[in-house]
Amino acid sequence: MNSPTRIILPLAILLFAVSSSSTRQAAAQETLRRVGLEEALGLFSVNNLDLRLARSRAAEAAGLARQSRAFPNPTVDLTYEPLSQGYQGYSETYINLRQRLEISGERRARGDAADWLFLAAQALVRADSIRLAFTVKRAFVETQMAEDGLAVTRQAVEVFREGERNAAIREAEGDISVYDLQRLRLERVRYENLVADADLAASAARRELAILVLPDSSTPLGSGGPEVGPAEGTATSPAEPLLGDALEALEGFERAVSGRGEVEAAEAEILAARANDRVARAVRIPDLTASAGYKRQSDGFSGAFLGLSVPIPLFDRRGGEVDAAGVRVRAAEERRMLTRRRVEADLWNALESYRSLKDRSVLLDDNGLGGGLNILEIAQVAYDAGEMTLVELMDAAEALRDARIADARLGGGLRIALYDLERALGGFDAVSPEEASTEIGR
Repeated sequence: MNSPTRIILPLAILLFAVSSSSTRQAAAQETLRRVGLEEALGLFSVNNLDLRLARSRAAEAAGLARQSRAFPNPTVDLTYEPLSQGYQGYSETYINLRQRLEISGERRARGDAADWLFLAAQALVRADSIRLAFTVKRAFVETQMAEDGLAVTRQAVEVFREGERNAAIREAEGDISVYDLQRLRLERVRYENLVADADLAASAARRELAILVLPDSSTPLGSGGPEVGPAEGTATSPAEPLLGDALEALEGFERAVSGRGEVEAAEAEILAARANDRVARAVRIPDLTASAGYKRQSDGFSGAFLGLSVPIPLFDRRGGEVDAAGVRVRAAEERRMLTRRRVEADLWNALESYRSLKDRSVLLDDNGLGGGLNILEIAQVAYDAGEMTLVELMDAAEALRDARIADARLGGGLRIALYDLERALGGFDAVSPEEASTEIGR
């Protein structure tokens, strides 16, 4: 590839990337909404479709629980029987009222099972709320990290743009070679592409956040879809007192595990299975059906009548259903054991992840890696003055940009780990009710 081609091709790529990025930014600004974390959680509690589905399941269970205790309806029969022989006529008229009478306790056991299933559904709604709220918090922090990475890369590329302008002047004056100028331009092209990639990543993160908090948005897809981003200066770390209470709660590990919605739901499902076992056994006891009515004949005779019927369990004694119900009870107990083990592992994993990231964050703070962009600007001034080589300038830019992005990622990762610990504990307020919060998922 000859020298003109080496220059023209990167510049063409640069112009295309900048043009595409500018067009996308103009469209995104029309659909971008800036919110704080509390506002994002409020939107989530109203709009999130997964949370709506969880609430619908709980509402369905509430309806079934109410229905399960309903008494059977009575039945009314009205019968007219006309009879005739030659020219003689005769008729009989019946009015019959029947009511099934439960003596087995089936309805009560069925109602108990439905009530426990409703409590299990409520516990799962709480667990889903906490889990989905963590998803929103994580998406919020990841969006913030993506935007921070974009801002750092944009600031770094400005240094290269300024360096290219100064290098062009120095090359014209004979202070640097044409090769150094071309190499600097190529580095600037690389950073322009890094800006375009970071811009796309930030946009994707904002759209993901929008899906969680604004699923019903009517924004046309042709405009890129809605985007939700963190408001300026948004604080995303939970209050430290709540964290302290949460860590102290780990001393009562059993209480922390038992307080998780998944464990509470598993406990309720065992009680529901036991109630259904009582239902299966109660069905073996036949219910009575009482009847009463009035009969009138065309010959003038009339009167009331009473009746009682009962099925005879001669062929179907429901033995298989009773055995199946017992198996379902044992299966529910095993699911509870499995759920508890998973919750215990989840809790310890979240705690260890938070502690590890906390230690790394302290180490990074002790090394004082903040302010890297100021050092990069100093390096650019030194290069313009001829006190630093081009390679040294590029190495400084790369190293300091990576350090700032790593710092942002570690800080964001620490906040995500803290939110994950909050989720694993079932919400900080579950540990410290005296410091109750209105935030969804706590």
